[in-house]
Amino acid sequence: MRKTTKAAAVLLTAAATGALLTATATTASAAAPWWSDPATCTNPLTAVQRTVDNRVVQVRYGNCGGAQYGWGRILNYTGPEYIRFEVDLNGDRVADDFSTYTAGSRNYTQAYPTSSDPNRAFRACYVVYANGTCTAGNSTAWW
Repeated sequence: MRKTTKAAAVLLTAAATGALLTATATTASAAAPWWSDPATCTNPLTAVQRTVDNRVVQVRYGNCGGAQYGWGRILNYTGPEYIRFEVDLNGDRVADDFSTYTAGSRNYTQAYPTSSDPNRAFRACYVVYANGTCTAGNSTAWW
């Protein structure tokens, strides 16, 4: 009876470990495809921009590692303010993902791959707080 219990415990532990490894691999592969530093991207252009409280907020795009990406940038900032870049993935024009950076440490966000799919869109905004969100009053149009 002891051998049966011990063998069952070993099999249960092996099955649990396998399930955990599978779940971890799935989560890692489902991670957002952010490009950490779009300053390394080539041929950057501005897609849309807006002036908000004397700050210029832009959605930029360029070639990052052989693919086109978009990101947010802020100009004319005056201190520890934030640039937020929002990504809509399903066409409802509500942020499904985002990147926020403190202007001063760097004035641009991480970049996200563009797509010909009309459901994918980007906008950038100036926010006062790190957890602030884009609204019609502080952001560019969706691009």
